[in-house]
Amino acid sequence: MSQTVVRPATHTDLDRLEDMISRVDAGMLTMPASREAMAARIDRSLAAFARGSLPPQNECYFLVMEEEGELLGTASIFTNLGVERPFYSYRISRDAKVSPELDVKVELDLLFLVNDYHGDSELGTLFIERKARGGGRGRLLSFARLMLIAADPIRFGTKAMAEIRGYTDADGRSPFWDAVGSKFFRMEYRVADTLSARDHRFIADLMPRYPIYVSLLPDDARRVIARPHPDAEPAYAMLKAQGLRYNDVVDIFDAGPTVEAFIDHIDTVRETVRMTAAEFIAGPRPDAALAANPDLARFAVTQFTATDDPAKVLAGIGVGAGEEVMVYRLKASRA
Repeated sequence: MSQTVVRPATHTDLDRLEDMISRVDAGMLTMPASREAMAARIDRSLAAFARGSLPPQNECYFLVMEEEGELLGTASIFTNLGVERPFYSYRISRDAKVSPELDVKVELDLLFLVNDYHGDSELGTLFIERKARGGGRGRLLSFARLMLIAADPIRFGTKAMAEIRGYTDADGRSPFWDAVGSKFFRMEYRVADTLSARDHRFIADLMPRYPIYVSLLPDDARRVIARPHPDAEPAYAMLKAQGLRYNDVVDIFDAGPTVEAFIDHIDTVRETVRMTAAEFIAGPRPDAALAANPDLARFAVTQFTATDDPAKVLAGIGVGAGEEVMVYRLKASRA
């Protein structure tokens, strides 16, 4: 079986990444939408990987997944969220009303516009070509971001979060947007969502500052709050299995769930171990695991099994004799 490797994007990938743009769903707003924007993303990422081991300052780490010379997916980490510009969400809070005289108690959910994610790292731009899905590639691509955090946690602050794409129907319609956002923005859902990727100022200008009672929304809008899009359910499940948790925060446009965790609570960060190349080759090796080159100048991640040739595994991620390798044993292979 050919080796699949996740590594930093470079300018030699630009033609293949530009071709990939046409197959990316319009709802993935953290993916650059033009060749020029993709080139700028690569520049920004290369600068992030080249900087020293320092606290975050609004970097983007852009990864690609490659197999037999073909690019099959992308993933990113954005640092210092909400510092240079607000990052708005809805936080769901419960209010209780009691009337002793009538013996009535009512509990109501409210949506509060908040800018709570400040200094956190966002996991985003997770895209995998449909033909490449399966074989653990989606997990490899998603967890490669966590292996990058494990390689040098100081770069990524204390917490990580991810916005999961919210529910839209077959026509791309968001019931939550129709009930809430459209009333204030007076524009189509996709237009507002795309605009938010560039500038959040208009959100503060146009969104209501008072809480919204969920019970006043139409049934179809209430039902999709914190409900992921079907295509996003696998990514949602993988992040939850890593220790990221939904904490009553949703996207302001489609009400998709947001998951978060302290970095040192993420399973990959806690359980990744370092060893020399010689120790890795000597074994024993887990039944199923990820291996990474922790040198950020040559960062790369791959997956392997106990029966794979260990020397080829290390060669695939550029780990030479006398160097270190990081290994994360996948949960399914743990005793």
